[in-house]
Amino acid sequence: LQEAIWAMTSIVIGIAAWFVFHHYIRPRLGNFSKSLIKKDETRDFGIFVGLLDTKFFDFLILILFGSIVSVGIFSIIGFDVTPIISYITERLLSLAHWFFSEGIIIFVMILILWILIRIVRRIIPKIVTSFVLGRAEYGEHEEAEKEANTLSKVFTGGAVIIILITGLFMILTKLEIPVGPILAGFGVAGIAVGFGAQHLVRDIISGIFIIAENQYRTGDVVGIAGQVGFVEDLNLRRTILRDLEGTVHVIPNGEVTVSSNRTKNYSRVVLDVGVAYKENLERVIFILNQIGNEIAADPVFGLYIITAPQVLRIQSFDDSAITIKMMGDCKPMKQWQLRGELLRRIKARFDLEGIEIPFPHQTVYWGVDQPSLTIQEKIPSKNTKKSGVQTSTKPEDIEQMLA
Repeated sequence: LQEAIWAMTSIVIGIAAWFVFHHYIRPRLGNFSKSLIKKDETRDFGIFVGLLDTKFFDFLILILFGSIVSVGIFSIIGFDVTPIISYITERLLSLAHWFFSEGIIIFVMILILWILIRIVRRIIPKIVTSFVLGRAEYGEHEEAEKEANTLSKVFTGGAVIIILITGLFMILTKLEIPVGPILAGFGVAGIAVGFGAQHLVRDIISGIFIIAENQYRTGDVVGIAGQVGFVEDLNLRRTILRDLEGTVHVIPNGEVTVSSNRTKNYSRVVLDVGVAYKENLERVIFILNQIGNEIAADPVFGLYIITAPQVLRIQSFDDSAITIKMMGDCKPMKQWQLRGELLRRIKARFDLEGIEIPFPHQTVYWGVDQPSLTIQEKIPSKNTKKSGVQTSTKPEDIEQMLA
């Protein structure tokens, strides 16, 4: 009876424990992991906690609790579960002995690797940022921060990979797993994969030149491989762009043959303004320059402007308007905002001054009325009939007569 009570108790405990874990603990682990990942100082621990909120870990817990329940059921049925319990106890004791003799060393090695990775992620960005900002000239700190951010990601990622590979080989050596055959296998596999990884090598080489030459950085707006967008991330293999519609484009660096950086060092506002042919151009140019000076003196928009937008030239004589080109330099990423404000102010000022902004139109010429063509048939006279001349009625003869 006592064994049956213990068996029933184990079944109830196993089912209740799995239910509590699956419906209460696991959802809270997911929320707790997300809150940790949001903070840089607890990101790594948050990733580790997130591993507990996976279907694989849930499956392992199910096997553990299922084993406990199964042992209880077999005991109630009448099976002798003593060998099973003895085997599990022996395995657990053996695992505990290994952990406190060898496993603790591996655990310490993993802990050291984790500490090194955290140190690298903290120190390298500071060193790179200090170096890049130190050689930046006055007024270029914003651009230098973009470059430092990109270089920090690349160097930090490379250092973390080196630490992880080194730590992996150290752990394998501690587990008495021969590393030589593994390296030899990697060498043979590398030769085989190398033929199929030519594009990967090309992407990495292109990424090295893009970063080394500072062609564009994280935070720039660029046009590459037929796409234009904001650079969200950049590493040695690929560039991630997000366009104006929010679409994310992942572009391998090997596909970048021409890169057009629209926000490097400074940007430029270029605006074409059309006015009617009847307007006084000197007056229009004066008003446009005045608007450019006003926006440069604005307490908000003036902070974005390097040189005030001014009239550059008369651009062209178009079908319905004379086009005047304005141009001015501004801080990176501000050209679109300034362009919209310029258009708003120009429209309001032109309405106030009575200057016409023409729309496409055309004059239709209907021509002059022409008299219609009439053909009269020649009727033979009586004298013709009397003279014995016969009039032909064949179509070709009639055409000849009319001609």
